Amino acid sequence: MKNRFFHFLILILVALTTTSCKNISEVDKSNKKLLLVSFTVLEDIVKNIVGDEFNVKSITKPGMEVHGYQTTPSDLIKGSRAEVFIDNGFGFELWAEKFVSNLKVKRITIANNLKPLFIGEDAYKGKPNPHAWISPKRGIIYVDTLSRALSELKPQSKTVFKKNAEIYKNKLLEIDEDFSLFLNTLKKNQKYLVSCEGAFTYLTNDYGLKEAYLWPVNAESQITPKRMAKVINLVKTNDIPAVFCESTVSSESQLAVARETGAKFGGNFFVDSLSEKNGPASSYIDLLNHNLNLIKQAYSTK
Repeated sequence: MKNRFFHFLILILVALTTTSCKNISEVDKSNKKLLLVSFTVLEDIVKNIVGDEFNVKSITKPGMEVHGYQTTPSDLIKGSRAEVFIDNGFGFELWAEKFVSNLKVKRITIANNLKPLFIGEDAYKGKPNPHAWISPKRGIIYVDTLSRALSELKPQSKTVFKKNAEIYKNKLLEIDEDFSLFLNTLKKNQKYLVSCEGAFTYLTNDYGLKEAYLWPVNAESQITPKRMAKVINLVKTNDIPAVFCESTVSSESQLAVARETGAKFGGNFFVDSLSEKNGPASSYIDLLNHNLNLIKQAYSTK
């Protein structure tokens, strides 16, 4: 009996050791210090700034729901090997505080350098909306914040980070200018953005649009007949040409709004996560272009 028990313990230890070594090798395969980030959009921004100076990994994968993600032992192993953990903040990663509390790691939180816009409804009233990166103008702030913080982390690479950041910001400025010029062509009734989730507050605020949605941040379960009726009435009254949803939730309710109002269903935005590499939003720049092109296409056909 003792021999069987001892053999069983050995098998468990071997399995755990093999798994740990595999995970650690995934982190260390480039022999560069690891920057661990909370979600894929942030991962792409950081990669564009640091270039080859660091190994950058996201805890969550493309297409994942980020708010309520449950961290794994594998994540903790990666965290223990990381030089720094980078997160968005404003309550976006509900798991971040507990995750970091188990690690001895430097932390960079983007929200510490952003002026928040607040959610105005229900249980979320008075809480900051976390989705600042959806606006290209705020994306530029992300780049500046990260460039400064990473330069402090590795001063000898400050010139590299600054150069990469300027190149990247120019791409964001092009998107900003292009979208601003397009919005100047719209009629008053077209300057509404009706989405499933209230994740576009920064975009609408920065570009002079009005926002409407079926539920506030991360609260799909809060769709009610009253909410639906309110959005349907708004779309009808203002003859809003299109409504939208997003890639990580069901668009069924918004499709119902489109049927009731005669508005076009403009498609699904990418918000909390990038797409896979062969998808339409495999980088932050692609995500912005995808979202803004959906708006252009939907509003240009009315």
